[in-house]
Amino acid sequence: MKRRMLAMLLAVSMLLVLAACGGAAGSSAPAAEAPAAEGSAAEGSAPAEAPAAGNETLKVGLLVHQSGWFAGVDTPNYYEFNAMVDYVNEELGGWKVGDKTYNLEAVCVDGKSDPDALRSGAMALVDAGVDFVVETNDFWVASCADVFEEEGIMHASAYCVMAPGYITPEHPMAFTGSNGTGGDYATAFAALSKYYPDVKSVVLANDDNGLKDEMVGLMKKYAEPYGIEVKDNIVIYPGDTTDYAPIAQKLVDTGADAFLGNGSPDAYGAILKAVRALGSDMVCACAQGKTATTLMEYAGKDACSNAFTLGPSTREADKAQNTDIMNGLIAKVAEKNGEETAANFDGAAANSLYIMLQLMQKSGSVDPKVVAAEWEKGGQIETIYGTGTIGGEQTYGVANHAVGSPRSVSIIDPTAEDGWYFAEWIDTQIP
Repeated sequence: MKRRMLAMLLAVSMLLVLAACGGAAGSSAPAAEAPAAEGSAAEGSAPAEAPAAGNETLKVGLLVHQSGWFAGVDTPNYYEFNAMVDYVNEELGGWKVGDKTYNLEAVCVDGKSDPDALRSGAMALVDAGVDFVVETNDFWVASCADVFEEEGIMHASAYCVMAPGYITPEHPMAFTGSNGTGGDYATAFAALSKYYPDVKSVVLANDDNGLKDEMVGLMKKYAEPYGIEVKDNIVIYPGDTTDYAPIAQKLVDTGADAFLGNGSPDAYGAILKAVRALGSDMVCACAQGKTATTLMEYAGKDACSNAFTLGPSTREADKAQNTDIMNGLIAKVAEKNGEETAANFDGAAANSLYIMLQLMQKSGSVDPKVVAAEWEKGGQIETIYGTGTIGGEQTYGVANHAVGSPRSVSIIDPTAEDGWYFAEWIDTQIP
């Protein structure tokens, strides 16, 4: 489907309001229907430095859910992607590729946690003339990958759960900058073995993304080296669940020592709260890249024990363990959207954009096909979390379309300062 045809479809459907974020290069104003920034900067603060004049403009697209049940995962992606755009424009003076320097212009659409709106959003980005897109989790966008593939647009999922039909030989322009479910399970079981040696059995608890068999298979693969049993009586819940008491009861009834999954942090916090209300002390292993404080917010103080996330730390005392680019992005989120928003930093969408930008420099081109070919060369690449390794052939069946990067572990412990502590970065690769 070509761009002129897509423009006609959009004009007729009226399913989506598209907003280039702020309408000007380097702006990070919310797109239509984007959530209001929490803890926004106080009035009278110094204005941000304007993007460098005279640079060319490079549009970069973002397709995530800013509303609906999946917004708990994607709202940080929205803020952090735009923080990367602002960081490049305002702190670096643009991004140099070959003999040209570009100001980035973010074009953002809201998938609204709805498959039809998501597909309309993909078509809107095509119509906007975007050649590079960062997307939400692959189980959402696998169904609209063809929209970008037909136009030769490079698209990278911020997080992959190995959904069939996304990274395939038939989709040469589909990539991911994330460790994905496999990498996160590998990190989570390493953390369980090290920090919770009494855990001998684990049960999967996750929202229903249609991939329960795949997730259980991955869990068993990464649990085996540690001698941890993965229960077969898994617990899957609808993404829009509001009553988690029955879910908690099912988990406790399995007799597992821990429940593990990469469900959204608001749901996992609610599950943790419900499990503790039943008197259970089973470990909560939230294999999500969200901060410990995010999970704690949803769980409530009384439930915050025997739990960890794969999120980083934004605390001043821990910043020396982070990369300079990550600390710079955290500061930019704080500047644009407030300290409270910055405290929940994840970085998945920003990281995929950062990888794309580096590959543009390496290839000396902003042609998406040339940049894709550069990604496929493999090797090491810097991520916002540290040095990563391009791979993924064994995991996805396609060589060098993924990036494995260091993954963080934050432990929720009521005896620690503020009820949690940052444990370590664990090197993670995607075979």
